[in-house]
Amino acid sequence: MGMHIFYDLETTGTDIVYDQILQFGAILADDSLIELDRFEIRCRLLPWIVPSPVALFVTATDVDLLDDPSLPDFYAMMHEISERLARWGRATFIGYNSMRFDEPFLQRAFWQALFPPYLTVTGGNTRLDLLPLVRAAAWARPDFFNIPHREDGAPTFRLDALAPANGFNAHRAHDAMGDVEATLFLARKVAARFPELWKPLVARASKASSAELLDSGAPVFLFHHGDTPPMACYYRIDKGGGRQSHAILARLGYDWAGVGVPSPENSTSMRSALRRIPLNKAPLFLTLAEAKAIAGLMPSDSEYAQAGFLAGDADYCVRLAELIEPFAKPETADGAQVEETIFDGFASLDDERLMKEFHQAPPHDQLIIARRFGDSRFRRLAMRFLFVRAPQVLSPREQEQIRLGIARRLDGDATGRHPSRSIPDAIAELESNPELAPTVEAQRIMAWLANRTLLSRSKTTG
Repeated sequence: MGMHIFYDLETTGTDIVYDQILQFGAILADDSLIELDRFEIRCRLLPWIVPSPVALFVTATDVDLLDDPSLPDFYAMMHEISERLARWGRATFIGYNSMRFDEPFLQRAFWQALFPPYLTVTGGNTRLDLLPLVRAAAWARPDFFNIPHREDGAPTFRLDALAPANGFNAHRAHDAMGDVEATLFLARKVAARFPELWKPLVARASKASSAELLDSGAPVFLFHHGDTPPMACYYRIDKGGGRQSHAILARLGYDWAGVGVPSPENSTSMRSALRRIPLNKAPLFLTLAEAKAIAGLMPSDSEYAQAGFLAGDADYCVRLAELIEPFAKPETADGAQVEETIFDGFASLDDERLMKEFHQAPPHDQLIIARRFGDSRFRRLAMRFLFVRAPQVLSPREQEQIRLGIARRLDGDATGRHPSRSIPDAIAELESNPELAPTVEAQRIMAWLANRTLLSRSKTTG
């Protein structure tokens, strides 16, 4: 029986690199989406993080919670999350708009806490974003959901609007567990009333299953929100198979046979008919039979002919694939903060072993282990960990260096070139939102920011 973990995060802002998770909520459900267990936890603010005032308003976070001594610190929270998810076992992780937000936040949080970062796609786990699936259901059956509209009249799929509009009346919006409950509610609606869409997409949540479907050599229908139409027929033109992280697909509505080889005159239009699809993000593919059953779609004779042309000319497909720039990992700038270096390489086997020892050791031994990491990134992360959890094991010089770094981050750069949010940035954000500035909550946030500035400077000078 397949298990599902529905989860959601509340954070200090939308910057996946420099903001912090404050709250985590998750529900474990079986293959019938019956709840088996739930878990939620909130933590204190890390000393070098400045929250977005707007985010505090949106999530209705009381500033007193940011430093509440009764709450666990960030590292203790991540340890509890790691242990609970491991206890729940192999599952499909499902969030709402999770591929763009919750997934990268969770990966970075695990990494910064010295845990394996890619939990949702390793150890037999898979992941699925419910938002594109909901959009596909609404497109295939326009009366399936009651779609709310924004003030400008445009339809919206925001969770805090869509769930209540479709009968979920207990929604605690922008609370982690409240959003998990709303996500599970929508998933149950799709699973129960649109199983021919739900079942194949959940079954194909893994990278391997997506690659296997494309490797069959048959055309597929791809749902891509924002395209016109959003569901179109494609054929894979690169032959990387399951070894590749991405696939390059050619839209069969384009006249590949008639346009000729790529040239300066036609390359732009050709690129517009090509898509690079990440295989490990559960792309919404449908087989020809599924597309016919779900939306009454079938390839036209012309599309079949284009698929046959592409299948019969491997060299041409190679030339087309070359029009798509190779996927390149962004280079980390010199002097980057450690948060920016997550993709600068995987941990070595030795460092992975040290991480496990680190979490099982008492603080004095953790300091010894911290200095043994071969990768300087993990030494820096471990020292941060100890500064928060056991500062007494650090030397006065080490403590002072970290305090100075925190003060510089909180104060920011007068030129505005600092990458993370500073206290002056947060004050400016608050003052630039006139609808928030007059409120009591804004005054409390402003007072908290002023106190944080004074506290930082007193610790630095003291």
